[in-house]
Amino acid sequence: MARCTLQRQKDDDGAQLAASLVAYALGLHADAIMSTARGSPAVAHARHIAMYLTYASLGMSLTRVAAAFDRDRTTVAHGCRLVEERRDDSDFDGWVEQLEEGLRSVVPLYGRQVA
Repeated sequence: MARCTLQRQKDDDGAQLAASLVAYALGLHADAIMSTARGSPAVAHARHIAMYLTYASLGMSLTRVAAAFDRDRTTVAHGCRLVEERRDDSDFDGWVEQLEEGLRSVVPLYGRQVA
């Protein structure tokens, strides 16, 4: 039971980190991205990107991403598909790649103790 709680906390933290990174990059608030409300089209698009990063860069299953964002699994799949389709645009692809690298560079630090 404790392991499930710990994994859920790590999943939630990873989703929050992805949402914060996307929010910063787009000039939005992470709270809006993590909100259960749909929000504006810009916020919904940012949420799709954050869910995609959580799935693709952190290796979480669609089910785990859905739980972390308090969404249905099919909603996450749809958002990830939209982002993947946009990656045909080289500018967007490069931007997403930078976000992926940023997220992957921070995740190994999770849980480390600083002396």
